[in-house]
Amino acid sequence: MDAALRMARRLDAIGISAFEQPPPANDIAGLRRLREHSPVPVALDESLRHPTDLATFVRLEAVDVAIAKVQRSGGLTLSRRLCSLAEDCGVRLMGSGLTDSDLGLAASLHLFAAYGIDTPVDLNGRQFIDSPYATETVRVEKGVAQVPDSPGLGVEVDLSVVRELAVDVLEHRA
Repeated sequence: MDAALRMARRLDAIGISAFEQPPPANDIAGLRRLREHSPVPVALDESLRHPTDLATFVRLEAVDVAIAKVQRSGGLTLSRRLCSLAEDCGVRLMGSGLTDSDLGLAASLHLFAAYGIDTPVDLNGRQFIDSPYATETVRVEKGVAQVPDSPGLGVEVDLSVVRELAVDVLEHRA
């Protein structure tokens, strides 16, 4: 914990706005101790898989910032609950993602826009994986992703490509 506090002081000196997940995800006591002494707000990422996780950290005064991640929470429904709980408890929100398809990227963008998350977020996908089924997709210009404004998530899916790429996992069992 001493190393994390030293790092927090160094981060504060250079104007960093959040210290993301310094101790292990399940070290609630360590997170609380760090939060009590850190000059930089403590942000939780890996610790938050479900809204009840956030409720626990709030109750134990071990969180300043909640990082919303649609894929980690299992989709938009639980992610919305987590974001609403953070708002209700006065916990600042930031956003992040995993290596996502265009559908996952669009879902994250909609969530972040709905909750006013306007700080830079860590989203990627297109540079690592293709979404061959997506015909109309998320526009990214000069490093800024535009929230789609078409119906649904705003990504048009070619179902014939989905059918072509689909694998029947039960058929391939040996």
